[in-house]
Amino acid sequence: MVPPTIAQQLAAKQREISVAEFFERNRQILGFDNLQRALLTTVKEAVDNGLDAAEDAGILPELTVEITRESEDRYRVSVADNGPGILRKEIPNVFARLLYGSRFHQNRQARGQQGIGISAAVLYANLTTARPARITSKVEEEEAAHVLELSIDTKKNLPLVLSDDLELWDRPHGTRVELVVKARYLRGRQSALEYLRGTAIVNPHARIVLVEPDGTRVTFERATTDPPVSPKETLPHPYGLELGELGYLLKATHRPSVVEFLTKDLQGVSSRTAREVLAAIGVRPTANPSSISGEAQARLLEGLHGASLIAPSAEGLSPIGATLIKRGLRNVLGELRPEFFAPPVSRPPKVRGGFPFMVEVGLVYGGGLPSDQAIQILRFANRVPLLFQQGACAITNAIASMDWRRYGLDQKGGSGLPVGPMLVLVHVASTKIPFTSEAKEAIAEDPELDKELTLALQSAARHLRTHLSRKSRREFASDKFAIIQKILPKLAEKTSHLVGKPVPDLTPVVTRIMDVVNVEGSLVSDAAGVRIPVEVTNYTPRARVLEMFVEVPPEEMALARFDPAPDGTEPELGRAWWTLPKLAPNGKTRLTLTFPPKTDVEANDLDWYVAGIDEAHVLGADPLPGDWDVRLPRTIVEAAEQAATEGAAGTAEGEGDEEVDYDAAEAGTHTAEDE
Repeated sequence: MVPPTIAQQLAAKQREISVAEFFERNRQILGFDNLQRALLTTVKEAVDNGLDAAEDAGILPELTVEITRESEDRYRVSVADNGPGILRKEIPNVFARLLYGSRFHQNRQARGQQGIGISAAVLYANLTTARPARITSKVEEEEAAHVLELSIDTKKNLPLVLSDDLELWDRPHGTRVELVVKARYLRGRQSALEYLRGTAIVNPHARIVLVEPDGTRVTFERATTDPPVSPKETLPHPYGLELGELGYLLKATHRPSVVEFLTKDLQGVSSRTAREVLAAIGVRPTANPSSISGEAQARLLEGLHGASLIAPSAEGLSPIGATLIKRGLRNVLGELRPEFFAPPVSRPPKVRGGFPFMVEVGLVYGGGLPSDQAIQILRFANRVPLLFQQGACAITNAIASMDWRRYGLDQKGGSGLPVGPMLVLVHVASTKIPFTSEAKEAIAEDPELDKELTLALQSAARHLRTHLSRKSRREFASDKFAIIQKILPKLAEKTSHLVGKPVPDLTPVVTRIMDVVNVEGSLVSDAAGVRIPVEVTNYTPRARVLEMFVEVPPEEMALARFDPAPDGTEPELGRAWWTLPKLAPNGKTRLTLTFPPKTDVEANDLDWYVAGIDEAHVLGADPLPGDWDVRLPRTIVEAAEQAATEGAAGTAEGEGDEEVDYDAAEAGTHTAEDE
């Protein structure tokens, strides 16, 4: 018998490799490259599925994540959602078969599209602990929930059902995934807690509960009951097609003619453009689409790429929106109390590679954020936090390439991450996110995307520069005011003594020099209670109509009495507000808060805000935060607009420029004495 040749021996070793077998040996590609990241990836994939399922069904998401330690390096991860549930026949394929899903062919924004995520977590659990996944799912039409234990046949990439049972579940519908994985639980910037915190920021319509291994329960309450805009599935756009994809569509279409295929199976192609392209490549409009192949197919794609087509529709996107970005940041970062919320930026939809995308940016500054460290970056893609591979992400590179010194931050050499008490949120929404790998932790560089990232960041940074400039002017004015209040009375007293005349009223002089509204509070504590009077003085040359706001710790708000009574309150947020009577130049008014005796409250516990005047002309209070979403009374808006338009005219006419008249002051004194 003739021995087999080397080629025959090598050929005998060749065999098909299933996708499950491939990822079993290359799990690091999917984000299971170390124990800490493996735990986060497991939580992430289950949470993303739960959010997508609830939103697709028009349900406000509620998720509970429980992480229990079973041994030193083994953890049980349970994620339950209130989605519509999964039919029994679909459960094995959804959770125990890689590359099986419902969103891969849908041209719309979604968190998961590849059909790898949750089944990869099941694969990792099978591999590291040899424990099956336990899936509980109930649809509304059925009385009991189906409970299946699953593993994956990696040789065939098929599910193995180890047990199948029914049980009563107190939820009307939903799904629970339970996995035992080899992992490590740590708190920090790359932990399950931070992932859920980030998820709560960009999904403020979701309620998320985390139970940590030590029993600590963390709840992120929903900040809004308004669900996000549901993205619509859109048709493929020619700018995003490759030659093979076009060939598949031509063969699969049921349209009788190629012109109908171009105008009805693709988006952005008008009838006129379709006929012009077909005429240029010598193809009849009535030709059967399946007959277009080879060189004609290549010419067709080239003609479509060179034509001026309508841009891809943005209906397939679901941006967060400025209002919900503010609410999400405010809801989750409340304990840090940032001093400044920049108006969030949502760029208009753009196109890269035939796929629409949008960039959104939120920025906060100051408060409890660390001032001696690099700024914090929150990266998101299709509402999913990106916690790893920050240095390899296009978002980080766009931030690092900007010269933040122009906007008031410290940055060595004008490149790299700046240092300062700032947090910047960047969200990229697209029907096709260009991730650097299947782990979906970093966004790849792309010229169109980089341009939009830079423009959005610059827009938010300009608001920061304005805030820091105004803050600097306010601090300067505050120092000047303190000096004037201390020195000017003494100077007037000594001067009056030298000339033998009464000390004049210095209010007009202070008004002329300062041009501010001063808000000054104090504290009086006695047997009657704790009173915090706040005096508002108009040291500006024109009358002012102002809206004053106070923020009190909610638990103390219930104890407070106000004089005068506020025009409105939000007790659950600890807020009250007043529309003040019109304050003439040098006019004063007072607001008083009274608490029961021995109440543990300080004047510094109250935060005062003002609307109706430029923040550069206010001392002792801050401008109304942009994230409060307060509708100001018409009188406030009109007064502020009038002050802005009359500012230059008032200065030219010398309003409030009266000199101190010692003779008039003396005459007034003699008249009072005569009376």
